[in-house]
Order: sequence, then C-alpha cells, then structure tokens
Amino acid sequence: MTPSSSAVDVAGAPWLERISPRQWVGFDIAVAAFFTAGFVTHFFLLPHAHPTDVTGTNRVVLGSLFLLAAVPIAWRRVSPLSAMVLVASATIATTILGHSLAPAPLLAFPLYTIATTRPRRESLVTLIVLEGAILVALAVAAHFHRAQGDVTFNLLLALATWFIGDSIRTRREFRRAIADQVAERQRREIDQAHRAISEERLEIARELHDILAHSLSVIAVQSGVGRHVMDQQPEQARRALATVEETSRQSLDELRRVITVLRRTNGGLDAPAHSPTPDLSDLTELLDRVRATGMNVTWRLDGPAPHLPLGLELSIYRIVQEALTNVVKHADGADTLVHLAFSDHDVTIKVVNEPGVHQRATPSDGNTHGIIGMRERAIAFGGTLDAHTRPDGGFEVTAVLRTAGES
Repeated sequence: MTPSSSAVDVAGAPWLERISPRQWVGFDIAVAAFFTAGFVTHFFLLPHAHPTDVTGTNRVVLGSLFLLAAVPIAWRRVSPLSAMVLVASATIATTILGHSLAPAPLLAFPLYTIATTRPRRESLVTLIVLEGAILVALAVAAHFHRAQGDVTFNLLLALATWFIGDSIRTRREFRRAIADQVAERQRREIDQAHRAISEERLEIARELHDILAHSLSVIAVQSGVGRHVMDQQPEQARRALATVEETSRQSLDELRRVITVLRRTNGGLDAPAHSPTPDLSDLTELLDRVRATGMNVTWRLDGPAPHLPLGLELSIYRIVQEALTNVVKHADGADTLVHLAFSDHDVTIKVVNEPGVHQRATPSDGNTHGIIGMRERAIAFGGTLDAHTRPDGGFEVTAVLRTAGES
C-alpha cells in the first residue's frame, strides 16, 4: 500500500480507529493518574472528605487498596491479566471492608481489555470467577454488617463491561473475516487472470509453432528442390516455387488470424478473423501441400466423422499438421500414412512414416516442442499421445482424443 492510499484510509476511518496504540497507552496512563490523584486527595489531603469510621490505620489501608485498584490501569493493555488480578483483589478487599469502589469504574478497564482481546471462553471464565468473588465479598461484608453504598454496582459493572467487550470483539472478528474474504477473492481473481494469460500465451505459442514449423519446413524443402532442378527441370522448379508461394500465402493468412487474437481489446466478440479456423475439411488441402513436397501420403478414414466442437477439430488438424511437419523435416520423401478412426466416444489419430529417402535425425520421443504441443492438445480433450521411433527406423505418432463426455 502506498503512503498516500494509507493516509486516505486512515482519514476515512472512524475517529476511535485513528488513535494509535501508543496514544491509547498514554490515555490509560492519564486515567490511572487521574484516579490516583483523586484517591490521594480524598484519603490523605482532605481528612474530612471520607466517612468518619475511616481514620488512622483504616484510612491508610483503604487508601492503599484504592491506589492498588487505580495504578494497574496504566499497563492494562500490556498485561491485562495481571492488571485484572490486582484491580479485582483491591475491589474484593475494599468490598469486604465495607467501602466499595463504587462509583469509580476501575474494574471495567482491565475486564474490557480481556473481553476484547481474549477468546470468549477465557473471558467468560474470568467474568464468572470475578462475579463469584464479588458475591462472596458482599456476603462477608453483610455478615459483619460492613456493606455500605451501592453493593450491586461492581456486579452490574462487570457484567455490562463483558457484554460490551465481547460484542466489540465479535464485531472486529466479523470485519476481519470479511476483509480476509475480500482479499482472498481478489487473490483468486488475480491468480485466475494470470492463469488465463499464461494459457492464452501457451495457445498462441502452439499456434505460431504449428503454423511456422509446418510452413517453413515445406518452404525449405521446396526451395531446395527448386534450386537443384532449376537448370535441368525448369517445370518441376516452377511447381516447387508455386508451392512455396501458396504455402507462404496460407501462412500469412494464419499469422494474421493469430495477430488478430493478440489485438483483441474487448474479449474478441467483435474482432473479425481474417481466415476461418482450420478444421477437418482442411485436412485434404494440408495433405495436398505435403504431397507437393514429393512425399507419398496415404489418407485413410474409418467411421463417419461426427459433428465435433471447433476446438477439437482444430486440435486434430494441428496434430496431423505437426506430425507431417516432422516427416518433412526428418524423413524427406518417406511414405506416410495418415489414419483417422472415429468411434462413439473418441477419435484415434495415427501418422506413420517409413524411413525417408533422405533420412535425417528422427525427432526425440516426446521432448521436442512440437511433440509437447501435440501432447498438450490431446490432454486438453481428455486424451493421450504417444510418439516413438519404429524398429524399422520410421516414426509413429498416435493420439487419442475424446469426442464425448468430460474432457
């Protein structure tokens, strides 16, 4: 919290809450000094101000007890229990002697502190013990005919003080709980926002990887083909350059779509996409682009393709695209099978390639960014993905995504 905001919060708080702990301690010392000065004046400086039976030794004893009840108020916030014991002892002793502290509310100060700072069970036990001790003191005073003045004052004072203190403690705890709930809700909202940003960044990173890895692989292969056959087979070089041009245009369209997502300012509800999101109907065009690189790609479909959510169709498309990209990068010219099998609850994607004509290093069995991205897409729909090198040197990618039920 900045100093300026803290100052605003303090200025807007109730005036009692603006008092600092040090100022409250100063207040307690002032109260203790006030009652101490009053008792000293009453018992020692004004000898005719007290009853006629309070003379000599009795005056010294009773005055000392009154001072014992007043002085501990000064540290009742620092050590409320010790202050409570001293004030209560002085109150009980003066009650037995027949001279109650009434109407001085000395007992209320330490009891209020205990009621507002200690658990209810502890403060309630303190109240019961105090009330019982006062009742015993009143009984003793009545037995010796010493009870004078308002004998019920301290009983009612202790009960009222406890109720007020306990109510304030309960209110403070309620406000503290509300503040904690608000802080926890804000923390969760911040965490959720951070999580959403991370997920969005991951999705964008996957999209960019899928677009650029596939497109650049095709462009690199076709550019190399065109360069090698430019003089001897100009027609094939022309086809290779046409493939490079078409792949570049499609990549630019998909990049514009991703950039549009990045530029959304109000949730994207009114942000038009420059091109539709790829789905199952675009797989044929994807395979044609890969075949244009010289690869022999076989397409196989088992079962009628059901109506799937757009996100699931995009994941299927991206998994096939990434698997074919790996074939183009690592096994140029390899015979490849793309097999999709639909069932009632899931779809199985299998991309298998033989060793390539120009075999390069095969992709790691699950450690490359592309395979990690494919696996994350499969997991997002409650599925699994396995990518491994075949015994014959080829590579196989098998993904199972759920099409029904909870993902």
